[in-house]
Amino acid sequence: MTDRICITGVGVISPVGIGKDEFLLSLKNGQPGITEIKAFDTHFFRSKKAGMVQNYHPKDFIPAGKIRRIDRASQFAIAASKLALADARFPVTQENSSRVGVVLGSGFCGLSSSEAFHKSQVLKDFLDLNPMLFPNTVPNAASSHVSIELGIRGVNCTLVQSFCTAEAAILFASDQIRNGRADVILTGGVDELSEFLFRGFSDLRLLATDQGHGERSCPYDRMRNGLVLGEGSGVLVIETEEHARSRGAKVLGYILGYSLVGGSSKNDGSENIGRSLRLTLRGKEGMEIDTISGAGNSSKILDALEAQGIKKAFPSQYSRIPVSSIKSMTGEAIASGGMRMVANVLSMGYGFIPPTINYLFPDPSCDLRYVTHQKLDQEVRTVLHMGISPGECYSSILMGREWNR
Repeated sequence: MTDRICITGVGVISPVGIGKDEFLLSLKNGQPGITEIKAFDTHFFRSKKAGMVQNYHPKDFIPAGKIRRIDRASQFAIAASKLALADARFPVTQENSSRVGVVLGSGFCGLSSSEAFHKSQVLKDFLDLNPMLFPNTVPNAASSHVSIELGIRGVNCTLVQSFCTAEAAILFASDQIRNGRADVILTGGVDELSEFLFRGFSDLRLLATDQGHGERSCPYDRMRNGLVLGEGSGVLVIETEEHARSRGAKVLGYILGYSLVGGSSKNDGSENIGRSLRLTLRGKEGMEIDTISGAGNSSKILDALEAQGIKKAFPSQYSRIPVSSIKSMTGEAIASGGMRMVANVLSMGYGFIPPTINYLFPDPSCDLRYVTHQKLDQEVRTVLHMGISPGECYSSILMGREWNR
């Protein structure tokens, strides 16, 4: 059992719910979390919507005196980590803290702090410079704040791997557990949506616009025309099955296989997707896949590539495997894989596949068996999770409700 990596707790701060129970209810009901942006002025942008975290109160998770010193992304990570540890019923103590780690994926976290800090420098000539902003400008601020706030003294690492960022963190964390460098690791992803980030994606013309059917995240739909950005944090508690059993923990699922591969933009992206899936399933080719947690994000290119890659990996099965993307509800973020992995755990635990909402018009380039409009109730023993960043990296993680080699 020493090499069996299991998940014993989950925590989530998302646009569709704070905590596991709210998140679960929204996934079951296909509740959209994408709304008009109120946090900053979108007057000069063609896009107006995002998956913003709502009804989040930092004082519920962080002492009031510390809140001002901790950036929004780090607050999300601390909250999700505390919820995950509570779900795992694992207290961090002085005795075990050096064997507990934090490995998070974080894309552009720190941008808001950087923007505010440099505005003070440039616009106010240092007269109103807030020095507390500076420590939060680095991408690893979230994982560091989690360690400090929770008293964790073990492995601490932040990874960035484009839109496979949370997946890369979970893979690295699993390797750390397997190599005996920690007993328990908090891993997943965190993102904060800022005006600076929104403008970057907007200027690259990557965001969805209203072309007669509303500005929406509609993965796999023929009328999709771009991303809708989101934010939040999803954190897993992982450990070996042996360690989990020794402390009487409930196992929520297992990580049965994973891969992360690169690929030049000159190569066929679908072949790289197929290669990632085959590597993840090596030695388990006969295993039945109950559902695929799709990376579809309403991008014309990515959604079609995903369908092609799945067909190459499952040439005789692809039409039977249900595929779903919760990004239709939460939006897209660099490390959204953390929230998606939490959704996968809940899918296995509660026997349902979340819907891909906003799906109206079938697309011949996306011709898989998509779960749309409402959840599909069925037993979910295995989930194949996908992460895709076209022309850069491709990842997949095989999850199982039970250990099955």
